[in-house]
Amino acid sequence: MNRMKLPLSFRKRRETPLSEIHPPVPGNGFRARRIRPRPEMTGILLLATCLLAPGAAAGEKVRVTYPNLNGAYIFLFTAIDKGYYAQEGIDIELLESGGGTATPALVSGDVQFSTSGSSAISAIMKGAKLKVLLVGQDRPNWQLWATRADIKTFDDLRGRQVGIISRGDTGEIGLRYILMKRGLPQDFLAFTPFGSNVGARMAIVNSGTLPAGVLHPADVEIMKGRGMLKDGRMLADMAQEVRSTFNGLAAADALIRTKPDLVQKFVKATLKGMIYARTLREASIARFAGFMKTTPDAVAAEYDQLRALMAPNSMIPPEAQTTEIALRGDMMDVAPDRRPVPATVFDFGFASRAQAELAKEAWKPEP
Repeated sequence: MNRMKLPLSFRKRRETPLSEIHPPVPGNGFRARRIRPRPEMTGILLLATCLLAPGAAAGEKVRVTYPNLNGAYIFLFTAIDKGYYAQEGIDIELLESGGGTATPALVSGDVQFSTSGSSAISAIMKGAKLKVLLVGQDRPNWQLWATRADIKTFDDLRGRQVGIISRGDTGEIGLRYILMKRGLPQDFLAFTPFGSNVGARMAIVNSGTLPAGVLHPADVEIMKGRGMLKDGRMLADMAQEVRSTFNGLAAADALIRTKPDLVQKFVKATLKGMIYARTLREASIARFAGFMKTTPDAVAAEYDQLRALMAPNSMIPPEAQTTEIALRGDMMDVAPDRRPVPATVFDFGFASRAQAELAKEAWKPEP
């Protein structure tokens, strides 16, 4: 097996041979090779994994992007590792690329699928001919905490500054979703970035410099363990209130139109990975630990948090689709009469058909 280096971004970045992260699965004929980035794909690290059934002819090759190797994309790596794509006659070329570069590549046809579903929606709002086909994570894992004793309810934040990681991030999107859901104006809050450094974020929230700030549940546990947040109280739990597209599977309208059978097979294989990841806890934790080169105990809590954020049926309901488009329109200054309708943003028909096929086959994930 050829060895290639794959960057990790779970707690810290390091380099590990792909052969060690994704060991060969008996019967899958797994092999890896390095490919050279095409000139027009500058800034994207191309990583190839070819999954071939033993003795079978090479299937159709597709390029798929993922932002980085972390738990949010466990469904993709599970589907690869379990051979679900190979079973559909598909060979995968993985390209590590954030949404900012992956989505233009999807629009141009340089890649066939992207797991940056949220970025794809922003592009659709600007006129890109793409569709979101599956949703992996449909809620953010952020909580809004008051930092001062005088802030007792969400309404007490009117006109005040709220700390977020960065402008336009999932924390801001989640809070704007809550404002819209509660019928409050989008300028009800003012957003102040306090950066991605966890220590700095905790210090700012604990100091009361800002009236409120977004925290990850793990941040809250650490802070309480250190005797912090004495005047803090949770004002909103986004995991409970928000339903949106935070990651998922997207493809171009042109591919859907010209190769619907390929799209159907790819969606089915990906859906199987999603079902596996949210159904088989112990097996998924072990697989997650293998991806991250650590022990199951080290990732169990992380997996449980991620599992709670996974879309139950890999889709979002019509009302959430409508709210998401309205919210994106407000954030991107797209006039209401120029906003796309849900049917031009989401196409869950492939997912529905795949679910029906799996039900007919009585398929269930196996460790």
